[in-house]
Amino acid sequence: MRSIFQAIIIASFLGVSFSPGALAGTYETYRDAGEVAFGQNNYGQAEKNFLAALKEAESFNPKDLRLAAALKNLAQLYEVRGQFPKAEGYWERELRAREKALGGEHPQVLACVAKVLRFYLAHNQPLKAERLSKLLLAFVGNINKQNQKLDGHMSELAKFFAGHGEYAQVSAKLKQADESMKKVRADDSLELAAAFDSIAALYEGRSKPELAEQFYRQALELRQKTLPPGHLALGFSYENLAKLNMAQGHQSVAQSLFKQSLEVTGQTLDLKRPEVFSRLSNLAHSYESSGQAERAETLYKQALTLLNQNFGGQHRDVGLTSAALADLYLKQKRYSEAEPLLKNALTIAESVNGPQSATLVPLLDNYAVAAERLNKNAHAAKLRSRANSIRGISTASISTTDF
Repeated sequence: MRSIFQAIIIASFLGVSFSPGALAGTYETYRDAGEVAFGQNNYGQAEKNFLAALKEAESFNPKDLRLAAALKNLAQLYEVRGQFPKAEGYWERELRAREKALGGEHPQVLACVAKVLRFYLAHNQPLKAERLSKLLLAFVGNINKQNQKLDGHMSELAKFFAGHGEYAQVSAKLKQADESMKKVRADDSLELAAAFDSIAALYEGRSKPELAEQFYRQALELRQKTLPPGHLALGFSYENLAKLNMAQGHQSVAQSLFKQSLEVTGQTLDLKRPEVFSRLSNLAHSYESSGQAERAETLYKQALTLLNQNFGGQHRDVGLTSAALADLYLKQKRYSEAEPLLKNALTIAESVNGPQSATLVPLLDNYAVAAERLNKNAHAAKLRSRANSIRGISTASISTTDF
């Protein structure tokens, strides 16, 4: 990390611009031909060209990043072809090549570590993944400390030059270097945050909530240091953490995070955007799960009002929210209020997915319960019969959140 920042600063003072492209040659010819063949799904020809490019790259200076690029091409090819042991070897070689060329804590190296980690998780190598996870998190923590120190040094230099007019030209160069450095860091941080989100999701899917939370939180921290407070990406980060905590039963933590997600979303997006309603519903569901029925009801009603105003009564999200509010009413034995909501949700679901969709089954079941409690037994029987008929067509797991 240190070396790239120093290089930027030195280049700025000397008036040097970076132009790392290499002269076209045999390596480039093989690489380009391989990429064309890969894009055309001609994997045999792609492999021949990528291997030839790698052979050329192995004769270059060890710090030449074309070696890492050649290894990456082969890793991707073998992974797509399902040749996972081969792919693993090339991903690991690419990581070593980048580390040798750039140093262990360079952003490109960290991004490569993240790729290897995702590979381990995707292909069921949990021990390797966990070892690499600890290393990656430690590296990022160390980089954050280095960045704080570097920002402090740059701030002190700026103050010094600002107080000495004779160094005006140097001060301008320093400012330019600082802006370039921050831009590089921002791009690297956002790329790493996206990688961390995908790693966290993989850990979440493998029932490793502690590691999932560490990566989600690190992704959020990277974005907080890089993006303005109202940026939409922060809303997604808060939401990821909120859903994870909610799944673990940490309702108060989840609610706080859902509120932050909704606040950011409201600042950033027009109220007509579906993300707004999704986050209103998420927060309402978290209130419902923690026994705060009144607060949940208020939010569901708020979401329905906005949806009806902006999209009309037959929008998909109107159906979803109606079903959620009806479910809340059923739990409270408020059957007369639940019934019209379920009727509307069923009509919308039929319109969206068709009259035989498995997503209708839970709605039909709930509607039948409400009808029975309101002494509409004949109607309830028809609803149950229809639900059972659909079950005979599809026995898949179903949920009202799917329509």
